[in-house]
Amino acid sequence: MGGLNQQTGDEQVAAQISADDRAETYGAALGILFDATCVIDPSLTVLDCDDGFLKLLELSEEQVVGQPIPDLNLTGSVDGEPITLRHVARLGSWRGHTTLARKEHPELSMDTLLIKSSGELPRLHLFFRDLRGPLSVQVGEVDHQHALAQVGRLSALAEMTSGIAHEMNQPLAAIVNYANGCVSLVKQGRAEDEVLIRALTAIADQSQRAAEIIRRMRAFARRSDGQREPFHLTELLKDALSLSEPHRRRVGIEVQCEFLATNDEIVADGIQIEQVMLHLIRNASDSLAALPGDRPRIIRVSTRELVGTGIESSMIETTVTDSGAPMPQEQEVRLFAPFETTRENGLGLGLVISRSIVEAHGGRLNYLGTSESPPGGPSFCFTLPLKAAPI
Repeated sequence: MGGLNQQTGDEQVAAQISADDRAETYGAALGILFDATCVIDPSLTVLDCDDGFLKLLELSEEQVVGQPIPDLNLTGSVDGEPITLRHVARLGSWRGHTTLARKEHPELSMDTLLIKSSGELPRLHLFFRDLRGPLSVQVGEVDHQHALAQVGRLSALAEMTSGIAHEMNQPLAAIVNYANGCVSLVKQGRAEDEVLIRALTAIADQSQRAAEIIRRMRAFARRSDGQREPFHLTELLKDALSLSEPHRRRVGIEVQCEFLATNDEIVADGIQIEQVMLHLIRNASDSLAALPGDRPRIIRVSTRELVGTGIESSMIETTVTDSGAPMPQEQEVRLFAPFETTRENGLGLGLVISRSIVEAHGGRLNYLGTSESPPGGPSFCFTLPLKAAPI
């Protein structure tokens, strides 16, 4: 029976993830996370801004672009001096509270992210979130964290598009082949009941496989409602491993699991915890993909229970270790900085989002350095409170 050209289909899908697509992903992410943005040059002149920035200032584009940025006061200090935009330009990035002056209007209180671009022409990108509004700061932070997590999931799915296409192509190709075989047998008058039943059963099985792939993707992509329910962490880890399987199989990665925790029940937003695990696996897979062909490619996932004492909660710890090369020190120190990425099409938000998710659940996410035990590469771990423990 004839087959489908899987490689050609995958290459076509991968080709669609162009620089323009990645730019749109950045724009969508920042549109969710921030209310306004502008770009300034070293002389602090506004080069560009969005409508949100104009609305905050209550000015027209002609009054803003090409003019010095309004007084922006940053909270904090550097080397004993109040921090300024020029300090940020030297540091590379900064996140904190600012106040923005406005002509004939009260100043604004803002949550602000500043990032220096790495191109030939130095620029400073400013992203603002307005702290005014009827909701309390606490509720605003929760909504912000959920939006941030959603951005991370959509970004992860965008990165996995080619692998998902390949995974879907296999059951679809099998369905087409079995269906064409049935048609051929009927035309030739050799359509025995037993043969047709086997072929139709195979079509049903492959259809269920394709439906399961779509179900997993839709469940992962949907926006979380923030509800926390009892889950067995081991099942969430297995779901994340299933989502990452297409990429791991193409790279030739072996997964070793050692689930030692006898009690693994947590109360959590299952989608978000799965997202944390998927990001750690994806990071490890990308590192292993760069290894020479003769090097073993191994990811080890383990869990263990950390029994609390006194007022401390009992926790479950998950560790993800790979057999990749040690992480450069300069990369280590900026691991959890926003928009830091080694992926060509990455957002640089994965670890930032993952850490915020884990901490919102009462746990910790840490980089452990290079593991001394097999497989002997970079190692991350995160902890979560067990259900029996108060959250």
